[in-house]
Amino acid sequence: MGDSSPPPRDCDVVVIGAGITGALVADTLARDGLSVVVLDRRAPAGGSTAASTSLVSYEIDVSLKNLAEMIGEEDAVRSYRLSLDAVHDLGTIAASLSEQTGFAPCPSICLASHRQHRRDLEQEVALRQRHDLDAEFWTAEIVEQTYGFPSHGALHTGTAGVLDPVRFTRALLDRAVSRGAALLPRTPARDVRQVGTTLAVVTGRGTLRARWVVYAMGYEMPASLRAGMVALHTTYALVTEPLADLGPWQGKSIVWETARPYGYMRATDDGRVMIGGADTPFKDEAWRDRLMPSRTKRLERKLGQWLPTVQTDTAFVWAGTFGETRDGLPYIGPMPDCPHALYALGYGANGITFGAIAARIVSGLCLGRPNDDVRLFRLDR
Repeated sequence: MGDSSPPPRDCDVVVIGAGITGALVADTLARDGLSVVVLDRRAPAGGSTAASTSLVSYEIDVSLKNLAEMIGEEDAVRSYRLSLDAVHDLGTIAASLSEQTGFAPCPSICLASHRQHRRDLEQEVALRQRHDLDAEFWTAEIVEQTYGFPSHGALHTGTAGVLDPVRFTRALLDRAVSRGAALLPRTPARDVRQVGTTLAVVTGRGTLRARWVVYAMGYEMPASLRAGMVALHTTYALVTEPLADLGPWQGKSIVWETARPYGYMRATDDGRVMIGGADTPFKDEAWRDRLMPSRTKRLERKLGQWLPTVQTDTAFVWAGTFGETRDGLPYIGPMPDCPHALYALGYGANGITFGAIAARIVSGLCLGRPNDDVRLFRLDR
C-alpha cells in the first residue's frame, strides 16, 4: 500500500497520519473532490490504530451529566448527539466499502461496578432520555437474565458496534487512492512552514505545498503542542483463544463499567473474547512494558468476574497509548495562530467515533463551509 514515486508538489490538503482518523478524513476529502496527500512515518494503520480494541460507542468518557456541568447542558447534549450520529455514519461508511471491515452493530452495556453507582446511572439515563438519546436503565436482575453479568444495574443502549480497525483503515485509504489521493507511507513530515498563502510540508522525499494541513497524529503530535492539552495513558488488552461457548453473554454486546479506570470487553467474529483496561499514566515504553505481566493478571481476573462460567486461555496481550482530555472531547479544528492548519485528534476511548466527526468537520472547513460544532472541539477551549 502506498506509492514509491515522488510525491506531487502541490495539493489541496496534506493529511499527516494514516491511522483510522487520517483515513476517515482523507476518504471524505477525496470524495468531496479535493486533491489529498496522506503521509505517515509508519506503514498505514500502524500506531494506536493497530492497538485499538475497537469498541464503537457513542459514549463519551465523561458522562452527559458531568459534561453538562463542565460546558453547559446544550453543548453537552450536542456533543453526545454528534457522537451518536457518528456511530451510524461508521456503519454507513463500512457498508459502502468493497472490502470486509468487520463492522457489526450491537448493543452496549455499562455495568454499575459498585452499589452507589446505580443511582448515578439512573440519573444519567433520565437525562439522556429527556434529550431523546438512546439509553435505558437495566436492573441487576435484567442484566443477569440477559447476559449473566454480576452488577448493581446497568446503562444499556442499542447504538454501538465493533469493527476491525486495520482492515477498516486500509479499505478507506484504498478508496481514497482510487479517488485520486496519494498515500506516502514511511514518510515523516519533518516540518510545516507558512509560505505566503500556502503551507509547505517538508518531507524526506521533497516539499509539498498545500492550502491546508490536517494533523491526525493522535498522541504522537509534538510534545510542545500537546503540553497542557492532553494527559497520556497506557491501556492494556488481551484476547483469548477461540471459545465454543461464551456463556449467557454469547458476545452479543460490548461491555464496560463505571469503575475508574474501567474495564471493557467485546467478542471477535472468530469466537474470542477481547478485554482491556487496567490503565496507567504513560511514562515511557519501558515502564509500560514492565507492567504488562501484572496488568495482564488484572485483566484475567476481570474476565473471570464477568464470565464466571467460561474457562478462557489467554492467546495474546498488548498495550496501547492514548490521550485523554479534561472533558473527554477531541480536538478538531484550526490552530488559533494558523487557521489553515487543522487538527483531527480523537483523544479518549472514542477515537473512532471522534474520527468520523472530524472527517465531516474538516471537509467542511476545507470547502469553506462554516460549522458551528467547531467551537465544541476547539484547541483553545
